[in-house]
Amino acid sequence: MLVLNLPTLLAVTVFISGLAGCLLLLSWLQHRRIFALALWGSAFIIAAIATVLIVVARDTVPDFWSIVIGNAILAAAYGLIWSGARNFEGKRVSIVLTLAGALIWLAACSIGPIYARPEARATVMAAIAIAYALLTVREIWRGRGDGLWRWPIMLLLLVHAAAVPIRIPLVGSLVAHYPIHPKLLTFALFEALFLCICAAYLFVSLVKDRIAARHQNVSLIDPLTGVANRRGFLQAGERLMIRARFSNRPAALLTFDLDRFKSINDKFGHPAGDTALVTFCQLAILQLRPTDLFGRMGGEEFASLLPDTTRQDALQLAERIRASFEATCHRVAGQPFTATVSVGVATSDDASFDLSALLVAADQALYRAKALGRNRIELSTRSPQSPSARQASGQAAA
Repeated sequence: MLVLNLPTLLAVTVFISGLAGCLLLLSWLQHRRIFALALWGSAFIIAAIATVLIVVARDTVPDFWSIVIGNAILAAAYGLIWSGARNFEGKRVSIVLTLAGALIWLAACSIGPIYARPEARATVMAAIAIAYALLTVREIWRGRGDGLWRWPIMLLLLVHAAAVPIRIPLVGSLVAHYPIHPKLLTFALFEALFLCICAAYLFVSLVKDRIAARHQNVSLIDPLTGVANRRGFLQAGERLMIRARFSNRPAALLTFDLDRFKSINDKFGHPAGDTALVTFCQLAILQLRPTDLFGRMGGEEFASLLPDTTRQDALQLAERIRASFEATCHRVAGQPFTATVSVGVATSDDASFDLSALLVAADQALYRAKALGRNRIELSTRSPQSPSARQASGQAAA
């Protein structure tokens, strides 16, 4: 019964591999910027062609095409899977390394003792397949913080790498034209089917995760300045404040407002205002640490959250940013102009202080800086309160 069903199983394997490749190519046509989909799709289609040459057409084509060319094509398919993973991670794809497995196979076939022994040929091919599978896992592992879909792909490829050596004894089935190991052959065919179906689905899911992450990042970034927008600042700021509370370390918040920004737009045009905004962001970021958070809260207003920062350090940083921006000469269409910024500073040594309380306190200090003449720094005169503290004080006053 198994012998009668073998052609059907082989046909299904070839069909599923080719179909998976076509679906990946179709996904690539929808997302042209992700060329990895094209590489993965081509790999599955090439693997289907290799299976036809190696197994299906074994009795109808010369051994050179079935053994040498067929396995070389299969090695190239493994190389394309690895190259797709590198391309997905933004790394350079090397044609030589992609085809290295095929070249190694051709070199092995030129060695008489290896070519004469089917088991030796199968061992070489298994080593090539395992090497590319592990290299692909390595590439995907490096970007593991990108999404959860990487873990199933890595597990699938590791299982496949472990199953590849099982195919070495099956080479006798091709030579003797009957299944020497029926159960092993059945397992190898179903493992190939499982790999094609799951890998295609997981690769597409991984790409969708990447696209969704990009869209989410775009929604959190100010398109003009490239810094976090209000939504992104508040989301990241809440996480930083949670860490500050957990470590019981102080935090500081700086709020900035470009002085007389409307007059800059009215006198020099909106491009001048855009230039001032972008330049201010660049100058401010140069003064900040990698752990500090900076964002545009709206219009000409900005804020920076500084974890593990004392009041004195916050004031010194605010002064460096203020002085640097004041000393900068901006030019638009050959017209020079200068701009200044007012800064409000609020600090907290209490782990219960939250981001909204710090924003309120820093904004009040900023308003006072604007009222006292602009181009200056003002420190909050009151300690910001957490929501529970504000509620308790309100109840006491009532």
